[in-house]
Amino acid sequence: MTAVRLLILDAEARTGKELLQMAGLPSMELRTATDVSSFFDLLSAWQPDHLLIDVTLAGVDGVELLLRLADLEVDARILLMGNISQRLLEAVRLSGMAHGLQVIGVLTRPISPKSLRSLMLAEVTETHQAVGLATPSPLALPEVSVLDLQTALAQRQLSVVYQPKIECRSGALVGFEVLARWIHPQQGFIPPDLFISLAEKQGLIDELTLQVMSQALPWFHTFLSQESLSYLSLGHRAELTLSVNISAHSLPSADFFPKLMELCQSAEISPGAIIFELTETGAMEDPVASLDLLTRLRMKGFQLSIDDFGTGFSSMLQLVRMPFSEVKVDRSFVMTSADSHESRMVIKAIIELAHSLGLKVTAEGIENQEALEFLQELNCDRAQGYYIGRPMSAEQIERWMQERIQRREEQRLQTLHSLNLLDTPAEDRFDRITRLAQRLFKVTTCVISLVDAERQWFKSRVGLDVCETDRSISFCTHAIEQEEVFLVENALEDPRFAHNPLVLEAPHIRFYAGCPVRAPRGDKLGTLCLIDAEARTFSEQDKQLLSELTAMVEDEIATSQMLSEDHLTGLLNRRGFEQRAQHLLSVCQQQSLPASLLYFDLDNFKRINDEAGHQAGDQVLIRFAAILKEVFRGSDLVARLGGDEFAVLLIKVSEASLEPVLLRLSELIQDHNQASSPLQSLYYSCGIAEADIYKGYSLQKLYNLADQKMYRNKHLKKLT
Repeated sequence: MTAVRLLILDAEARTGKELLQMAGLPSMELRTATDVSSFFDLLSAWQPDHLLIDVTLAGVDGVELLLRLADLEVDARILLMGNISQRLLEAVRLSGMAHGLQVIGVLTRPISPKSLRSLMLAEVTETHQAVGLATPSPLALPEVSVLDLQTALAQRQLSVVYQPKIECRSGALVGFEVLARWIHPQQGFIPPDLFISLAEKQGLIDELTLQVMSQALPWFHTFLSQESLSYLSLGHRAELTLSVNISAHSLPSADFFPKLMELCQSAEISPGAIIFELTETGAMEDPVASLDLLTRLRMKGFQLSIDDFGTGFSSMLQLVRMPFSEVKVDRSFVMTSADSHESRMVIKAIIELAHSLGLKVTAEGIENQEALEFLQELNCDRAQGYYIGRPMSAEQIERWMQERIQRREEQRLQTLHSLNLLDTPAEDRFDRITRLAQRLFKVTTCVISLVDAERQWFKSRVGLDVCETDRSISFCTHAIEQEEVFLVENALEDPRFAHNPLVLEAPHIRFYAGCPVRAPRGDKLGTLCLIDAEARTFSEQDKQLLSELTAMVEDEIATSQMLSEDHLTGLLNRRGFEQRAQHLLSVCQQQSLPASLLYFDLDNFKRINDEAGHQAGDQVLIRFAAILKEVFRGSDLVARLGGDEFAVLLIKVSEASLEPVLLRLSELIQDHNQASSPLQSLYYSCGIAEADIYKGYSLQKLYNLADQKMYRNKHLKKLT
């Protein structure tokens, strides 16, 4: 019997083959066209029985394409698909049918293999039965019985594959989802939805899941034990997770979860490394029973994920009550997000809801960079999909990891070069942070490094004479492989660095702490690192402080300097000052550090402008700004807020310790006045406000208090 011919119009040539295999229709004859021209060429030459058309393909007008098919009097059965709503696809279908085409159904992306199979089988069966024929064998489902499945379980025919999950912003691997596969000895690949559904109906789902876990857990233990993990840049291996799908039919089972616990103990896998994924519908079938069981699982340390969220009908209250640790956004929303405003809004709402409840969010169905970037913008936590990695065997994972590392490095370098930071002059906005870090941590050296292909170049450096070193010996190369602070407390005792030239020779590194600096999209550019010639310890509080300072570096990279700078004086403007001051005060609050705000106003500025002109006034502002920069440290925030108002924010400085600084300022102002004409002399009033753990760290309150004190001092001067 002649096989049924299927012609697909889709951007991805491999889509058709994968769909047919997953749908259990692998023996159909298949051709795929990726553009309209080749589609019509194949249509004419090959005469297919069925057409599967993406009506949202770039450059394709779906309605116009159907009109063209109608003009050609095409009699093939047509299925429509696309990244648009079901309602809109139905409108396209009705349009095609109105012009005499046999449009048998529509499929929204992502295409469900089960839906495709149902449409194809229903149409072909109906057609052949009408003329007294049997359904053609190429479309017949694999005929697997309960006995087949029991035999498969007894003979352990089921295998597993693993699909990677990554952290959205950094791209770091965070874990895998384990998936079951069945290759029947005679019938070949059996679609998972077929045999899992059969297992649920026949009471075999517990045994099936336990077999999956009995294969996956030992592999996961071996994977976590590999010495190559640190080289492969996986960060903290203890935080990697393995997700497994749990059927709602297994929830009432009294001995199922104890057996899973035994498997975890046998494989030496912590419950915290396992995520049980339960569909939204399954979790809500019996909310009371589900709540009891899921709560017990959480108390034992397991993580719980609500899968395919957004497709069921659970109430908000039930979601709040259930002890989930993760929400998985259904792939149907992610895969249509590029073209559907509705999908984008649903994803945004799910992420905001989950985060408000303290839950992590994983989005599945990532098929391109645009989808990943969209999720990054929404602060989605994790991502999973074919663009990141397809389900693969254990043997394929190391190769995938190596290839991914190479791709990420190429992307990282491309991002680094696009920012135009390499080989540029020193900038106060970066030097301010390295000076502050050096002062707060009391180290000999602090640098902002940018890790290029063959070198590390220092955008800002304090306590170091060279501007770059070879990447092959750099500590920062190791640091950018981490997700958090990379710490070497004594390089001589660390086998990775004990013989490093930077340790044995100048600068004689003993202590190193580096935190990755990221571009706005998450690519690691380099580090903010601390270096000292003496070994030392580094506390969790120290790590947090270094991370906060690194976030300031990232803010500077993301912020346009032109928008933050007062172009007359070269100081920060109000916008630039307040953005940085808020961040610094937040650090002070977390670290319980004092801070002081000085508010300056020039007493005679209006007179200078009125009598000597605006050019003279500008020169006075420039000179006062220069004196402030000379008096205060490079780590202090110095700004012209507008007009003749200036502000300085000092970290880890109390009001009582400012007397020598203010005396120095007064002396420099006197020197200026003695060398200048009366109309260029400087006179100022100053108010000081202090922030600490008792007074609070509100910038607005500091403004108000310092302003009040400044005007009080100005008034007192007038009285004297």
